[in-house]
Amino acid sequence: MATQSINDQLELLRLKELFMSDIKIRSKMAILLNEECSAEVPPYQEFCEFTHCTPEIARMFATLPLYDVILTPEEIAAERERLKRQKQ
Repeated sequence: MATQSINDQLELLRLKELFMSDIKIRSKMAILLNEECSAEVPPYQEFCEFTHCTPEIARMFATLPLYDVILTPEEIAAERERLKRQKQ
């Protein structure tokens, strides 16, 4: 896997971890994605400001199925370790 692709996957993993960290954050992220997909503002602008990600990563995150986003802390740690090993 290319380094950029691994970096993108690590960034998506960071968003998944943020999504799972707190119900208030999860709700805010879901609301922002829903509003920005149908609003006239530039896509993902508020979502990116809230999560500190790029619009490309926000687009990727928005297309993930819900079952790929909901992870336990153990699954997140295992995936992060796997991606870091691939990066080396």
